[in-house]
Amino acid sequence: MTLYLTQEEVESLLDMKGAIEAVESAFREMALGNIEMPPRVYLHFEKYNGVLIAMPAYIKPLDAAGLKVVTVHPDNPKKYGLPAVIARIILNDPAKGEPLAIMDGTYITAMRTGAAGAVAAKYLSRKNSRTAAIIGCGVQGRSQLLGLCEVRPIEEAKVYDVVPSARKRYVEEMSGKTGIDIEEAESVEEAVKDADIIVTCTPSQKPFLSGDMLSPGVHISAIGADTAAKRELETSVLTRADKIVVDFKPQAFIVGDFAIPLKEGAIREDDVYAEMGEIVAGLKPGRESEEEITLFKATGLAIQDVGTAYKVYRLARERGVGREI
Repeated sequence: MTLYLTQEEVESLLDMKGAIEAVESAFREMALGNIEMPPRVYLHFEKYNGVLIAMPAYIKPLDAAGLKVVTVHPDNPKKYGLPAVIARIILNDPAKGEPLAIMDGTYITAMRTGAAGAVAAKYLSRKNSRTAAIIGCGVQGRSQLLGLCEVRPIEEAKVYDVVPSARKRYVEEMSGKTGIDIEEAESVEEAVKDADIIVTCTPSQKPFLSGDMLSPGVHISAIGADTAAKRELETSVLTRADKIVVDFKPQAFIVGDFAIPLKEGAIREDDVYAEMGEIVAGLKPGRESEEEITLFKATGLAIQDVGTAYKVYRLARERGVGREI
């Protein structure tokens, strides 16, 4: 029998703190060589402006294995009233091969991505970081701020989105959820000025964050660009950063934020200081001074999905949530 969990049931079991614990652990096991994670497989639906991605992984110490199938269709909210990202996760028993659980992966994707940004901030931002700039007021804009508030004493956030109504909704909703002061900004420049932490989480295909906008000591988490066509960072951001950290080096140089500067000759693959797991595992230091500018580029890893889904599965079994199919 296989346990089936709906999105509502997954939401009842997983909070941001739990997601951060799962993702941080997954990063650590990756650096220690305790995971198996083949490259993603893509199907491109060009006439629908969408993709289907298959993401398998095995975390050996947890004995957790599974596959996420996720679609990314940016036009969904406007055209169909559906999320831009829709996912399902299948967990398998490595000993028998049978499916242990099938669960909604849309909420897990949002939470584990927010958790990845939080883990990066934990190791790369200044410990006294109190101000955040969020560029992009969608699902990820929300989960990223929730994650930051778990790991740093955030007191104030400035948010920007190209859609003014999205900014307004964000301020109304997230002020209540976080209890911090959140203000709308009229531009990217206004949002990031004097920020301790900058998070970009948009589907933009044109870079909007430049190196001259960065203050000494700032940390940037670049979350949105996950394909070759997407780009949030101008090349000057990469050349100005003192430390460039990625979740997975082979994936980082596929997305526009890194692929284009690499092609221009502005950066080399060796300019990446570390993968996030190396820092979490203590193999390399994270932030080493108050003045250095740090950059984390997230592309999203299957181990984050499987590790988080396994935590959800164990909680569901403990609490009797879900149904057998």
